Amino acid sequence: MYKTSKVIIKNDFDSIEPLVEYLNSIGSIVGLNKKEIQKISYALEESLQNSISFDFESGSEEDIEVQITHIASGLKVTISDNGIPKNPFKKINQSLDDMVKDVSFESLAKSDGDDISALSDFVIHRLLDKYSYINKGKDGRSIEMTIYASNKRIQEESEPELTTKEDKFSLIRVPKSGDITGISRLFYKTYGYSYPNDMVYYPDRLINKIEDNSLIPMVAISEQERVIGHIALMQPYEGAKISEWGMAISDPLFRGQGIMSSLISKIMHKAGESSYHGIFSHSVTNHEFTQKICVKYGFSDVALLVGYAGSDVSFKNITNNLTQRESTIISYNALKKESTVELFMPKKHEEMIKKIYNGIGIKAIQKSPNKGSKIAVKTELTDTIISALNIAEIVIKSIASDALELLKYLTKKFSIAKIDIIYLCIDLEDENSQDLVEKLEEIGYIFGGIFPHYHHENTLVFQFINNIKFDYSLIRCHTPLAQELRDYIHSQDSNQIDE
Repeated sequence: MYKTSKVIIKNDFDSIEPLVEYLNSIGSIVGLNKKEIQKISYALEESLQNSISFDFESGSEEDIEVQITHIASGLKVTISDNGIPKNPFKKINQSLDDMVKDVSFESLAKSDGDDISALSDFVIHRLLDKYSYINKGKDGRSIEMTIYASNKRIQEESEPELTTKEDKFSLIRVPKSGDITGISRLFYKTYGYSYPNDMVYYPDRLINKIEDNSLIPMVAISEQERVIGHIALMQPYEGAKISEWGMAISDPLFRGQGIMSSLISKIMHKAGESSYHGIFSHSVTNHEFTQKICVKYGFSDVALLVGYAGSDVSFKNITNNLTQRESTIISYNALKKESTVELFMPKKHEEMIKKIYNGIGIKAIQKSPNKGSKIAVKTELTDTIISALNIAEIVIKSIASDALELLKYLTKKFSIAKIDIIYLCIDLEDENSQDLVEKLEEIGYIFGGIFPHYHHENTLVFQFINNIKFDYSLIRCHTPLAQELRDYIHSQDSNQIDE
């Protein structure tokens, strides 16, 4: 069975077609259908065309490395080179929605014409499940593109008929191999295909995550061996020092039997035994149920991500009442305690940052910048589009003099591509962060909170709301700190709905 391959080509256009044909054959081997093969192949072709056209010195001969990897239920393609991004822009006359209706090479070529850059990035992320650009500063850059095979997703007709015999909640256990499909069926039964983390619909992906220990699930089992509940600890990214508790769900037919309470107790005990520095939760704000659970188990609120999930999250066969994108409260429980941290906190938000840290039992101390310290030669960052949520995340790894211009470019790019929300992760231990934050606020970024051990030991979260008006009165917050954080962010949002 195909696993992975690495191909090195030169930066000339003649290298592209044979590589695309090779990718087509790999797509067939791993089970992608014709449309999915067209999507990933077009994404590869467009990315290479754009890179070769704009990102190398004229007449230079450079290597471009392309790695094609079979992942659970799909393919990941990684392009790496040492090109210099020129960031070309061109106004697109045709709407993005019209562009992606037909992803055949012929139709896209007509839209693109001779200008290779016209559709780059703007359309690609609509074709893929995940799209990341990694700027490594002087060490070059990489593009990661991921697509999943739809035929590996749980299907409506695969759900077995409910038994007529009375069935009851029996026990909580680590899932057996035969339980995995039951987990996917349970999510489909409850949410249809609207659950934000689409991993739940792919049994192969769930198995892969469990095997590499980035997903630690517990399931509730009925007397008739049906999966009737689920909860898990989930790594937010590979190598993370924190884990999220979530994917909590129970079968509506078995509610009132204490399933969710039993699942939560088990998973919190599991978290306490783990080596993670902390555990966090995304709590929705259209109700306060999860927020109340977090308080019970010692969590404190650290951030409010405005508009994190789409408004289409709904229970199957139940009318969707969300009138705007769903915001989430990030609540955090420090499993490894620290007493104090010294940080470069932006003066404007210093009081709020200290208050949030105090909530998780840490005293934050303002640190003075060392004016004589060296700064990075080039900014290093990773930007990722999560297509299922239509959001983007930018993680700044090091800040150099080009940081603001690069972030302006990315913000403009994502705005044109109709990304709804951009979340920005900044290292509070980087002394260049204070000046950058002030400049980011001038272009529309607003405070979001902190997020301990998320990409950095001490992460400051900023967010850019792309021309969406939010009614903050609909964001329900359980704790006084969460309410204060909501009002604090509300006061900065120039797009807010007037009350």
